[in-house]
Amino acid sequence: SRNLLLPDGVPPERQWARFYVKIYRAEGLPRMNTSIMANVKKALIGENKDLVDPYVQVAFAGQKGKTSIQKSSYEPLWNEQIIFTEMFPPLCKRIKIQIRDSDKVNDVAIGTHFIDLRKISNEGDKGK
Repeated sequence: SRNLLLPDGVPPERQWARFYVKIYRAEGLPRMNTSIMANVKKALIGENKDLVDPYVQVAFAGQKGKTSIQKSSYEPLWNEQIIFTEMFPPLCKRIKIQIRDSDKVNDVAIGTHFIDLRKISNEGDKGK
């Protein structure tokens, strides 16, 4: 029987697939002590931290994964991959990538980017 909850064009016999997101590096990160957040940090924990401790958080299809934290780095190098297991073709059409500053009080988002899966994959059965 046909699954009525699936949108038109999505085959009912969807296969499980693994999605690999490779995080290489970041550059040009802002110095956090020039921002309002730095003043908040100083008020809360008594330190004015110039350097960021960045990591990358990736969200896809209701799942989240993150890289390791690179201490005190404006040009962090990860070369790490995050793997998601999801049905193919995925109904979620974009991947959210966010670089964050790890902090004892509250992690702060430095930047957010979305990747549209339709722009990086071909139509058709293989989806490559």
